[in-house]
Amino acid sequence: MTRLDNIVRQTLTQPRRWIESWYIVYALLGAVSSGLIPVLLPLMIVSISGEAHGLATVGYVIGAFNLGSMTSPFWGQWADSKKLYRTICLGGLLLELTAMALFPFAKGLLEWFMLALVIGAGSAAVTTCSTLLIVEFHPKNEWTPRIGWLQTFNGAGQVLGLLLAGVFAAGLFKVGLWTGAGILALGLLIGIFNLPRINEEQTTKKSKTHITEHHGLDLNFQALSRFVRVEWFGVGLLRHFYVLNVAGILSMIKLLPTRFGRFLLSWFFIFFGVAGFFAYFPLFLRSSFGVAPTLTSVSYAVAAGLGVTLYTLCGRWAERFGAGRIYFLSRLARLSGFILMLVIMLAPHMAVSGSLALLGFAVVVLSWPVISVTGTELTSELSPLSQGAAQGLNNAANGVATVAGTYLAGGLIHATGYISIPLIAIVGLIFSILMDTSLKFHLKGSEPTIKKTKSGTNA
Repeated sequence: MTRLDNIVRQTLTQPRRWIESWYIVYALLGAVSSGLIPVLLPLMIVSISGEAHGLATVGYVIGAFNLGSMTSPFWGQWADSKKLYRTICLGGLLLELTAMALFPFAKGLLEWFMLALVIGAGSAAVTTCSTLLIVEFHPKNEWTPRIGWLQTFNGAGQVLGLLLAGVFAAGLFKVGLWTGAGILALGLLIGIFNLPRINEEQTTKKSKTHITEHHGLDLNFQALSRFVRVEWFGVGLLRHFYVLNVAGILSMIKLLPTRFGRFLLSWFFIFFGVAGFFAYFPLFLRSSFGVAPTLTSVSYAVAAGLGVTLYTLCGRWAERFGAGRIYFLSRLARLSGFILMLVIMLAPHMAVSGSLALLGFAVVVLSWPVISVTGTELTSELSPLSQGAAQGLNNAANGVATVAGTYLAGGLIHATGYISIPLIAIVGLIFSILMDTSLKFHLKGSEPTIKKTKSGTNA
């Protein structure tokens, strides 16, 4: 058994040692931000604006949510400098629940855009400070297992939220959003009584250093990748590891000629291609294949639940066959799911088109755990930088690609219809796979070619 397997096994077999009562807050956030929102917002917007005008609006609004999610670095720096972890976490919940409660009363793109931006920013605040609360109150050797369990609570929340979304997807969109606000209000109440409080001694002890400047170096990202990670951009843990500044962009440009730079491009194209699909999936499956949104939501929940078992399994596959090879195969699987949906769209009279479309959807969802684990492995193996800096570049590529892909999809769908959704995804995944032509790690394994010193510089 490898060291990573030991970490994961010890974490999962001793839940009482690592779990705290306030983790339920992050589970409730997952139920709303990655369960209710991605299903109900698109459906409600189109029901009000109509299919003709509402399609582009959905892209703008979901894009605003993703844009708000990119405020994580701001919340992290502010919480760290002022030691306001608890206050910002509770404030984020209040922001999100207020915006969700107001959303059904909003009319028109501008109001929806601003409220979605607030929802994304509130979700980012809670997510960022949830991580920092663990870092602030526990020793370094406990950060990885505790954050692993926090991710697991979030993943469980997503499954429950998707099942709940299925109840409201039949037309009760406003009631569903108000229910989401109520769930967040419950999370706020639980947080008030259970989130840890920082004392004066802790504030003084850490006043000269900022956690966000160095704690990424002490997290085992490869071990964390073996726990559930929600693909929906706005609720991912560790999103505050960004480098969206001049220095970070310059670092990316300098790295492009390297194996890690080309891997970042392949990672970018994955999220760029599928961003539109995850912004529109309940509308896409309903309009293109006649799949009711309730069935779509339940199917997503089932696939996400089954995917939990893949996180540990694909870690073992990566160790046995090479992370690069499994990364390559996982994208082929996802590509096959989108190709299947495209073929059905081109043959619309197929008797079992709805069932086959759900099969393709399931393949797309189930490929995520494998992509997630192997992508993290390759980030650590190929980067000449420290784990924290490399993860920052990884998250930045993910964030920019998701926002850009969502807005592009909105315009294309408005102009050409739903067929652009699988086409964009297929093109994005093909470009991602083409990056492997120069890397060739799907043929040779994934051994790193750059040796790293402890400081993260080239040896």
